[in-house]
Amino acid sequence: MKTKLVTPNPEPKNNRKGGQIELLGSLIDNQKVQNEINRVIYNAIKEQTEKSKKELKAYTDNAIDEIKKYIPLNDGEASKLKQAISSRAAVTTKTWIKKNFNDPEYGGNEFFSKKYGHIVRTFYSMTKKHFDAIKYTAILHSDFEEALGYANSLNYFSLPQRTKRITENQLKTLNEWEKRHHKKLTVIKD
Repeated sequence: MKTKLVTPNPEPKNNRKGGQIELLGSLIDNQKVQNEINRVIYNAIKEQTEKSKKELKAYTDNAIDEIKKYIPLNDGEASKLKQAISSRAAVTTKTWIKKNFNDPEYGGNEFFSKKYGHIVRTFYSMTKKHFDAIKYTAILHSDFEEALGYANSLNYFSLPQRTKRITENQLKTLNEWEKRHHKKLTVIKD
């Protein structure tokens, strides 16, 4: 004779469903707690990420500013500065000639060229000295706008006395022009 083993059921059928519902309720409560923990972790990570982004940006901006302190003018900036200095030197040369001879065309192109060379070299020298650069192209990129403003402000009154004088070479060129044009020869005043 075979006996059939039956597993005893300690709880009645109706009570088992109640336990499953409690278990399900407990699982839902645990999920709520886990969701809250996940939200706290997420907010902490988000807050730390934002803080790190701000710190990295501040560090990067500072590093870029430091690097800019050592970057010289780019070719376009150097060209614009050169044009400004050359233009101001040409205007200043005409002013100097007019102030000394009452005629901006006095001395002709050769004399203008000699005096212009003298003045433009002085303007380059003044600009380099003002920006503590060994050559004008070594002026810092970060100083470009200021350098351009400085160059555009150069004029007759910016010239040192030694540049306002006539050099012997300029006098020779001027006297040759004066002879050809039957003008009284200019002499250097001491």
